[in-house]
Amino acid sequence: MKTTSKLLVGAVLLFSAMATGCNKDSSQPTQPQPNLIKPGIHAGGISLASLGQSAFSLWTTCGTAPYNISGTNGICVPVGNCSSSVDAAQESSGQTATGLQFNGCFKGGTSASGYSEEAVFLCDNVTQWNGDEMGFVKTLNDNTLKAYVQGGGNYYTSVISTGDNGYHTFKAQCRSSSNADMVDFYVDGTYKCTLTNTAGHYWNNYDYFVGTNHWSGGSNPTGQQIEMYNMTTY
Repeated sequence: MKTTSKLLVGAVLLFSAMATGCNKDSSQPTQPQPNLIKPGIHAGGISLASLGQSAFSLWTTCGTAPYNISGTNGICVPVGNCSSSVDAAQESSGQTATGLQFNGCFKGGTSASGYSEEAVFLCDNVTQWNGDEMGFVKTLNDNTLKAYVQGGGNYYTSVISTGDNGYHTFKAQCRSSSNADMVDFYVDGTYKCTLTNTAGHYWNNYDYFVGTNHWSGGSNPTGQQIEMYNMTTY
């Protein structure tokens, strides 16, 4: 686990942002989904970078730290069982990107209180954590997985599933350069929804791939964790 001062400052700021209303929690508004035609394949769907374990810094504020899953290219980010625990696998150096994909799972539960959650996402600000973000978030008080986008002070979600702790392929992809405020979401290659944030921009940002969780209280979260394999940006 790397615990440089920069990462520790980032951890504090990440928790602060989550605790003061920028967190990806169930109290945030969901975005109604219109009848949309499944997006076609575009240039943004070409894989640009495959991210191995060495591309990530693994850190925690307390409790069980994230770790590389032996014999695979995967990373596990377990939920810590201590007050205000934040755990993360954070890409050390970013890249210009329009989307992300990974195989894995969000193993959650319903025992949490407060703003406890798991999330995997691309973000362009790993200092204040208040920039443009797109990805997936699971709230741990109801075990519900959502697609989400953040940017320009806005935050939108759409429910994907509830109670599913299984392994899937997750993908979030900005629609196109001319629709830079729209993000399409897929699970196992099946189109799920599109989120639009007119205050956000998700095409060709300099992004970092992050898998993180935080725990703010409740019953013991043992076994709740994120697993990420075959991490890819587009």
